[in-house]
Amino acid sequence: MKKLLTFGAGAMLALSCLHTSAQEKKLAGLTKEDFIADFRLAVDILKKQHPNPYKFTDSLTFEHSVDSLLKVMGKEPDLLACLQYSPVYLVRDVHTSLRLSNDHSRELYASMRFFPFPVVIERGKIFVNIKGAAIPFGAEITSINNTPAKDILRSLATSAYSDGFITTGMDRLYPDFQVIFSLQSPHQVTYPVTYLAPGSKESRKVSLTASNPTEAYHATRQSVFPFNLLQRAYYIYNNYFDDSQTGLLTVNTFAINEADAYKEFSEFFREVKKRNYKQVIIDIRSNGGGNPAISALLYSFLADAPFRNVYNYRTRTIDIAYPEYAVADNGRRLSDEDIQSNRNFLYQRFDKDSSGFYIGNARLKEGQLENFPPDKDAFHGKVYVLTGGGTVSAATYFASLVQKNKRGEVIGKETGSGEAATTAAWFRNYLLPRTKCILTVPLSELYFFNATKDNGRGIIPDREVPMDKFIGYTQADKDPEITYTLELIEAAHKASR
Repeated sequence: MKKLLTFGAGAMLALSCLHTSAQEKKLAGLTKEDFIADFRLAVDILKKQHPNPYKFTDSLTFEHSVDSLLKVMGKEPDLLACLQYSPVYLVRDVHTSLRLSNDHSRELYASMRFFPFPVVIERGKIFVNIKGAAIPFGAEITSINNTPAKDILRSLATSAYSDGFITTGMDRLYPDFQVIFSLQSPHQVTYPVTYLAPGSKESRKVSLTASNPTEAYHATRQSVFPFNLLQRAYYIYNNYFDDSQTGLLTVNTFAINEADAYKEFSEFFREVKKRNYKQVIIDIRSNGGGNPAISALLYSFLADAPFRNVYNYRTRTIDIAYPEYAVADNGRRLSDEDIQSNRNFLYQRFDKDSSGFYIGNARLKEGQLENFPPDKDAFHGKVYVLTGGGTVSAATYFASLVQKNKRGEVIGKETGSGEAATTAAWFRNYLLPRTKCILTVPLSELYFFNATKDNGRGIIPDREVPMDKFIGYTQADKDPEITYTLELIEAAHKASR
């Protein structure tokens, strides 16, 4: 039986986090000063706990950015509008997050009015992502509130952060557009919108009534794109296309144990071999990562020869900053015993080097297979890997294995985390005292292939779906990257006849 992914309530729960005490102060009872105080505390925690807070900036620029954000927060007329500002954006790390508690999240939704329907955001353009609405599906929204779409996306850019200087975070943001955009004016009653209907160059205008939480959530669940919802509902899902002799393996996470992963991978590639297929497509566009050892395991089913599976961890600190605010995944405050155990774990597995960083030692890498052999059922045909801004962490590592070993063609968009490094492995949760928000900070960096520098960019695909084709595919209810790849396969097949 395939394992289902637990997505929770989807986009409308984008700001929720760990459960906290029912005695917490109501969101309506919090003040701007509460948010600013916890903002400052979160900044201090990041500076002391993050494994490399100044990798993509410097301490002076970081402090100036903090001051600028605090000034903007102080000028916001609406308390809820302050929620769109977060210090985690400043470290440019896709794994760092700051979220409301569950109770405050529910209270927030109950008190807001929302932009009425979901959208798709693609390369600087906003498209309607629902059928039967006041604006036709696939129409391009050119302005909202008389603000051009490009300026709207610029204002949301910090919320769509990825590692370093990667800009494809919008792939992960667009399902949350109704929440993130509406936070800019959470009590707005109507939205004046300008749009271009599909196939038309004539600009049209309409005034949309803001939605209440129930209506907005219902609209979100009616999103048309992405089309492969069945495939994304499982950890791993297999499709077989006999007409093109192509197998499609959708892998949505590498956070699974080796036995389960091997079973799924082996079944797929054995079936591909049985059907005598000539090519496979590996879809990791919504893969948020997990264990890089599972990434290597999947690549072993594609490898033609033994390959290097080399990565290591490093961090600026092995201590725990502000232990009085540290909590477990269930929201329980960490005991002194918990904290000491965590310190001992890191102390035993990291050694300080001449640069002042702590590097994972042999004990940390115990069991890591650095010279990885091909699997006995390895596939030797053509390989296509689909990537995007939702391809993060260990998923980026898999794409890197494919690209560095010249084993396949990467199609889609730049991955959401770095080609050379990202943060990973262990995380620390902090319960901020005044707002009860949860700050999650990774405890280490993960460097691939013995990299020593990180230029802040992800895996760059070999091909990207042309924009005109992307629009045409979506308006025809077709998955853009999969359809484009199958067309490439068909064209290659015709050319070889």
